[in-house]
Amino acid sequence: MSFDIEDTIVAIASAPGDGLRGIIRVSGPDAIACLQPIFATADSTSISNCTSTDSFSGSIKIGDQLDLPGELLIWPTRKSYTRQPTAEFHTIGSKPLLQTALSKICESGARLANPGEFTLRAFLSGRIDMTQAEAVLAVIDADGTDQMNVALKQLAGGLAGPLGEIREHLISILAELEAGLDFVEEDIEFISQEELTAQLTDAHTSLLKISQQISNRDWTAETVKVVLYGMPNSGKSSLFNALTQTDQAIVTQVAGTTTDFVSASLPLAIESGALTVELIDTAGFETATQDIKQKSQQHRLQQQEQALVQLFCIDGSRAPEQWELDQLSSLDPNTIIVLTKSDLGTTIPLELSESAPTVVTSSLNSEGLDRLREQLCSTVMESQLGETSVVGSTVLRASESLVEATRSVELAIEAASGRLGEELVAAEIRQSLAGLGQVVGTVYTDDILDLVFGRFCIGK
Repeated sequence: MSFDIEDTIVAIASAPGDGLRGIIRVSGPDAIACLQPIFATADSTSISNCTSTDSFSGSIKIGDQLDLPGELLIWPTRKSYTRQPTAEFHTIGSKPLLQTALSKICESGARLANPGEFTLRAFLSGRIDMTQAEAVLAVIDADGTDQMNVALKQLAGGLAGPLGEIREHLISILAELEAGLDFVEEDIEFISQEELTAQLTDAHTSLLKISQQISNRDWTAETVKVVLYGMPNSGKSSLFNALTQTDQAIVTQVAGTTTDFVSASLPLAIESGALTVELIDTAGFETATQDIKQKSQQHRLQQQEQALVQLFCIDGSRAPEQWELDQLSSLDPNTIIVLTKSDLGTTIPLELSESAPTVVTSSLNSEGLDRLREQLCSTVMESQLGETSVVGSTVLRASESLVEATRSVELAIEAASGRLGEELVAAEIRQSLAGLGQVVGTVYTDDILDLVFGRFCIGK
């Protein structure tokens, strides 16, 4: 993923497929300049003179004698979502028309956005923190009211607010301590021992409460069923072997080799330990006439009903079968679409369903397997969150950092109570702040950004 935020990006921001309205989003220093040559306002005014949030009726010229009508919304200042000049063109929700308009904007100086790049820019500009960025994705992926409410609460600062208050509190304590260390020879006490211990205890109590909230389940103790299903010869068994690093499932070029289900334990690494799932390979769907085939189909359906998460495998190198299209229209809420055989080329669009994430994989060269494991962890956690008010991807990423931050405050309290020296107390507070920084995103690496924003779809 590119982290360059000084160029101008564009993408279709509305849901895949035809609809009443389609949206094209543009963001970057030259957002307005890219639109200026191709967008004509209905009243002949110039959009280049726009200095505050405004909207313009008009059209984008997409051909020699073809104009695409619509409404252009412009945020020319840092008040936009990305804190860059931003524009949205709202028009007819026809995929061919939207793609043509997108190409024209690219020809005018913008480039196609990467997955999650608009939200990434919002994060890098300080508009939102890491927990809120993850909540944006959770809103997009929410399967029901409960998940939506959890995501909206976190997006509104349900986690960022309390963590921010704790950080500010610890920073204030650290400032008092460091001021005292600067004037140690003057024997000036900036904060008393009793007050220091009391303030650290308050911070520790708040951290424990959030830790309990963010880790309300013992994920490492869970063993859940994850089933692979799909058409015969859709790459299920090869994927099973690649994920489990075994050759338990028989793989041949002959369709329908798997007639019974095969299972194996699959440990998935998470920061707070290991999440173990029981991965199950099932027979491919087919109209059964023979007794053995009928039983294999019954076993497949039974395993699907018992599974917490389903991996719907589709051979991405060929056009979908009618049965696969029917399945896509009524997916189980906890389904991940897996496009297999990417080493043969992928002909199917990435966004097959609005309700299920899609991962492109190859069992031959291991492409996408790490991403599939990450998505599997997130989906399992989201499905088991219950009454927690933290989205699963945040639990997955942040739990260990929060534990470390809490432990550092405990050590700071011990050092303060034992009068081991303000230097040691200050050092532990810095450690705690570093841990909290990893949770909210004030401390991050490229790998963390890839992990968080790589799960987004293009246009968000």
